[in-house]
Amino acid sequence: MELLNPLMLWGGLAIAIPIILHFWHQKKGKVIDWAATQWLIEKNLQQSRGVRLDNILLLLLRCLLILLLCFFLSKPLINWSNNQSATKKIHLIQPNNLIVNNFKFELEEAQKKGEKLYWIQAKPIPIEDLSQLPVAKDFNPIILQSCLNQMAVLADKEHLEIYFINQQGLARGSNIFIPNEFNLHTVNGSLSKTPKPFLAFANNQKLFVNAANQLVGNNELDRNGRYVSNAIHNNTINVLLLNTDKTERQTIAASLKALAEVYQIEINIDPELSSTKKYDWVFSNKVPSKSEVFSPSTLFILSNSFQVPNSQLDYQKNIINIPFSLSPQTSELVFNGELPEWLGEILVQHYQLNPVSYSLSQQQLNSLFRYAGHGHIQEESEFSKIILLTFIIILGIERYIAIRKNA
Repeated sequence: MELLNPLMLWGGLAIAIPIILHFWHQKKGKVIDWAATQWLIEKNLQQSRGVRLDNILLLLLRCLLILLLCFFLSKPLINWSNNQSATKKIHLIQPNNLIVNNFKFELEEAQKKGEKLYWIQAKPIPIEDLSQLPVAKDFNPIILQSCLNQMAVLADKEHLEIYFINQQGLARGSNIFIPNEFNLHTVNGSLSKTPKPFLAFANNQKLFVNAANQLVGNNELDRNGRYVSNAIHNNTINVLLLNTDKTERQTIAASLKALAEVYQIEINIDPELSSTKKYDWVFSNKVPSKSEVFSPSTLFILSNSFQVPNSQLDYQKNIINIPFSLSPQTSELVFNGELPEWLGEILVQHYQLNPVSYSLSQQQLNSLFRYAGHGHIQEESEFSKIILLTFIIILGIERYIAIRKNA
């Protein structure tokens, strides 16, 4: 049994009040009209010593009422289920070798105890062999919530043990609601080695970030790294230069050519818009008109951006604002010859060639995962009704006895 408001039990000390009043009431003398006392035979009266406990039942009832009231206000919570069902567990596991290997001992012990194990899928898959992962290994907040919704039907009052990789992507959605009491078992997301994207070009050249976190152009991917199966970009990078300043335009073009030469990649630069192409990058010092040649993934790099109102480019999300002109006179990047290196960093960020997995803190996990069960609330409500009914019955008995005895 648990008490949600245990401090209210201190109110039980108030039972001293009816006890004090009871003995105080006995001390007071009572005037009784008695006729013809002269006919009574005088007898030696012995003085009684000690305190007579008259109406002891009434005193006990009043003390019991105070204790019941304090107990009711402390909000007792009783689990009516037996101890065996309370200790049962269900294990939900993300289908990932890192999770299985990290918690192998715990999961094997759970299997020996006969506890149920499921792969976390939209429809939970019972686990017979931990080494056999399901074909679909996708994991995201939507799949996890769908799995937990199914557990609301499959699980009664079993404790849910949830195993997953702790990654920041879990917090992209709203709260994750869990139908039963639960424990979270996580592995740091940085250990999961998220596969890295790469770019591919017509000359069989690939652009990627190697295991040493360096941008590399090569015909083969780094054997020590982990990469996605298909390139996220399989064509020449088309760049549109719309800067009105001639010096700035020449500076950007020279930096792009240097970047292409160093990494042996294909970058095509157009000084004017061509309706037959789809542009990947756009350099400009003013907002270009909306056009079909721009896609949602097109990157806009706007120099002198303090002159550009934010509302003028509301149709585009990939925007880099530079408050100065990209010329040797106004930019240290250009003056120090660092513009090609800066463009390489922008390329890595834009195509997410080096994704970093950040883990959520314990506080973030606690706020993200919420218990949505109602079992305890129902148990508390039922037991509180029993206490309240008992209180009313005893109060009625106490009032009946007090009125009848005029006490």
